[in-house]
Amino acid sequence: MDTSKAKGLPLTPKQSAFAGFVAEGKNYTASYRLAYNAKNMSNNAISIEGYKLMKKEHVKLQVDLLKANNSTATKAHEHTRQAWILERLKEEALDQDNNASTRVRALELLGKGAGLFDSTQTVVVENRTPTQIEAELSEKLGILFD
Repeated sequence: MDTSKAKGLPLTPKQSAFAGFVAEGKNYTASYRLAYNAKNMSNNAISIEGYKLMKKEHVKLQVDLLKANNSTATKAHEHTRQAWILERLKEEALDQDNNASTRVRALELLGKGAGLFDSTQTVVVENRTPTQIEAELSEKLGILFD
């Protein structure tokens, strides 16, 4: 999909720059000020123009596309980074030239990454009366001594 054209309308270079700044997380006023020659404009006028520019469908679509592409790229980078780290840890764990403590530490980190050493415990608290507890104990003792 051509991100430079949305709804058949091409973005001007300044609109494209504005969309890029908004997609990076800057507000409309700061984005407008960076993309356009706004030296002689009041802050209120810049704010209004930035807002009006974002109301244009082709500019808004460009911002959405840039944000989506950035999100996808960020997720792909994170996945690649995690895969790289896991691969390095596997190499360290399997490298017979490493001392035993290094290999064990690499295995420990791999296990933690896989969630094998989850130390959280769930405690279920039942509210029982003393009579209920006595009846339960009597039943269990009866099974043991019968």
